[in-house]
Amino acid sequence: MEPPGGGEPTGAGFGDGDAGDLIGDLTRWLAEQRADAAAAARAREYWLRQAAAEEAVVAGVLLDLAEREAVVVAQGVAGRHHRGTIRGVGEDFFVMRTGTRSDVLLRYEAVLSVRSEGRPIGGGGRAATLDLTLAEALTALAPDRPRVLVVARDGAGLSGELRAAGRDVLTIRLADAGTVYVPVAALAEVSLVDP
Repeated sequence: MEPPGGGEPTGAGFGDGDAGDLIGDLTRWLAEQRADAAAAARAREYWLRQAAAEEAVVAGVLLDLAEREAVVVAQGVAGRHHRGTIRGVGEDFFVMRTGTRSDVLLRYEAVLSVRSEGRPIGGGGRAATLDLTLAEALTALAPDRPRVLVVARDGAGLSGELRAAGRDVLTIRLADAGTVYVPVAALAEVSLVDP
């Protein structure tokens, strides 16, 4: 930092030696330094945000929203919308608790957008980081034989009882007692529905 008046201080101080000018010079110099520091801080904040945005990954964004307990709207590729809070984030999917208190498992690649609504509701709950894939999550759920609504990427859906889940296929018993086999790769979302 160069002292005000641009040069070495003299015995009389900055400027032409007048104490009034010295105070004015110091005040101007201090104001310039503060303005420069504020501009540098804004530039640093901008670049930090830019770097964070460039390094963002879907799972990280979803975890941030989940930890803030933000109410979000997820728009699926087939025009389906879900409004609720994110409860867990897996390797290729996330779990939302909707306003009807039901859970829906949404595959990342089948979601067009996730939008936060208003302010987070807070509460301090940590989101679960699920170290598993959608197929593994469905395998874990299958022994309970939950009623599910499975929706494909084109919006077509089937409803029934999840009987089994293999590495890449679901077995679903339909209401008419028929059984269908659904490739996990075809899924956009799976909703757990009350009987």
